[in-house]
Amino acid sequence: MSFLQAWFTAPQAPWLPDVVLQRWALQAAWALVLGAFTFVLASRFRPAWRAGAAAAVAAWCLWPGPASPSYWLGLAFQSPSLMGVALCLVWAWRSKSPKPVAGPVSRALSWPGIVLASAGILFGWLLLGDMLAWWPVSVYAWGFGSGALALACALALLLWVLDGAGLAGQQLTLSFAAVLLVFTLTRLPSGNLWDALLDPWLWLILQASGLLALLRRVPGWWRVSPATRA
Repeated sequence: MSFLQAWFTAPQAPWLPDVVLQRWALQAAWALVLGAFTFVLASRFRPAWRAGAAAAVAAWCLWPGPASPSYWLGLAFQSPSLMGVALCLVWAWRSKSPKPVAGPVSRALSWPGIVLASAGILFGWLLLGDMLAWWPVSVYAWGFGSGALALACALALLLWVLDGAGLAGQQLTLSFAAVLLVFTLTRLPSGNLWDALLDPWLWLILQASGLLALLRRVPGWWRVSPATRA
């Protein structure tokens, strides 16, 4: 246990992002998230109107001060994770297709998506237990060390090598690798790897999407039985 703790934990002061970059990145992250949601929700409008509405919402989020929604979202929820931002962008990109879009992660039915979603759900519970002091070591502190980043890079490489020609799996793997690259170069959003890969909202969406995916495998789960109706 001491060897793992020494390997995962940073041996010196962790490398934190620049304060000015962190402040602007928080606004940019919320701008991308809300812009992507606006783009998807405006799917019934013309492409030019959809892009204009998404750009207007994103510009509003970039406005400095309390007039911006990112100001209040940052006070309430801090910054969204880099992975959450990437998934929202992928969701918006997929919404350009004529097929209906169910959600940012619910259509990720490839096995890389299942692996990443399962890892996110499991690690969310581990971090929750860490916050409640259930574990003998600090799991959150591991995110400041180089060992966690090395394991995440190895997972991205493994998914890329073993994945087939599935477009959905490749998009998720590339998104995961891009998040790791941005985190390595900038240390956003907080200098901790877990904050770059997971946030509370993404964790809740992953669990809800996983539950719905399991329920869809049960025949007739959405129907009301005759006995219940009576």
